[in-house]
Amino acid sequence: MRIFHFDKLGSTNDYLKEKKDKKEWDLVIADIQTSGRGRRGNLWVSPPGAGLFSFALKEDPNLSMEEYSKLPLIAGIALLKGLKTVVKLNYKFKWTNDIYLCDKKLSGILVEKVGDFFIIGIGININNLEFLGESKNGISLKSVTEDEYEVVNTIKIIMDSFKKYWNRYLRGEWNEILYEINEKNHLLNREIEVEFLGNKVSGIGRKILKNGKLEVETVDGIKEFMVGEVHIKL
Repeated sequence: MRIFHFDKLGSTNDYLKEKKDKKEWDLVIADIQTSGRGRRGNLWVSPPGAGLFSFALKEDPNLSMEEYSKLPLIAGIALLKGLKTVVKLNYKFKWTNDIYLCDKKLSGILVEKVGDFFIIGIGININNLEFLGESKNGISLKSVTEDEYEVVNTIKIIMDSFKKYWNRYLRGEWNEILYEINEKNHLLNREIEVEFLGNKVSGIGRKILKNGKLEVETVDGIKEFMVGEVHIKL
């Protein structure tokens, strides 16, 4: 694994996407990002102390795009378990790409494809007390425990966790991984609103299905969502 560490970078995802000689598991870390992006393309400048990194995963021609659609879920549970190795807290996975702690956003994941590579970007509120993105509902490890954490070491732990989960997925253990994800499902039995393609659907969050879709119980029956921005109703 090659590691490229920068004091400041526009975007770790963009750096890897544009890198001509990238290899699988190349890891890019930035202490500060000046053009970080969320899943909906929102731009933000990162505060110091956050964990900001992206890595490259080479596309396997034997896997379908449907199988790769589960990447954010696999990255999510790997991130959650890696964080649990760093400090044991009650992390939750919010479909499709966030980690929550104490009902607040701790981390986000962005998966993009360029050529025959998938670029997986992760931002974690670690030592920062101002939070990533536009979220006013953020939280960091330090804000909870009052301890400082070694950012690069935390990132390496999460990388090891992802490799283990990805290898499990390739061995056909998706059902077992999905069970772990649903055990940490932040939306389970909560009143939510799913926003997609200009539409909004309200209902009760249920389980994440084998195809990666979120099951939502609405007044019109059970609906399944492959994509969408989810808002939890208070």
